[in-house]
Amino acid sequence: MRRILLFFTSAIAIGAWAGPSAAQSCQHLPLPAGFTVGDIKGVAPADGVVCYELTMPRGQNISVEVASGRNIATSGPGWDARADRIFIGDLPGRMELRVFQLMRSVQPEPFAVRIRFEAPGNG
Repeated sequence: MRRILLFFTSAIAIGAWAGPSAAQSCQHLPLPAGFTVGDIKGVAPADGVVCYELTMPRGQNISVEVASGRNIATSGPGWDARADRIFIGDLPGRMELRVFQLMRSVQPEPFAVRIRFEAPGNG
């Protein structure tokens, strides 16, 4: 199995978080058809969000999990904050992924979020 690691250092100030309807600037992250698993590494601001726009083959199934970091959670359209692994199936070719600290903090927190392509029917 081919393993590809993604290392993205996210700036602490990638879009200020003002609430769910706030316009955010998401960092584009393409996941090609041959991708299997990789980690997105960055820093979650003390009181804000880091946003990624993932693109992948249409119909792809993926799982998202927090691999490291204290107080770190992920969310996306259609699913609430999760600190554990979540399976998302039959994607339309793109997905927004938000990474943040679940509880407000006084300092930024480094994180790693693992993205894995899953086989059809998995989950």
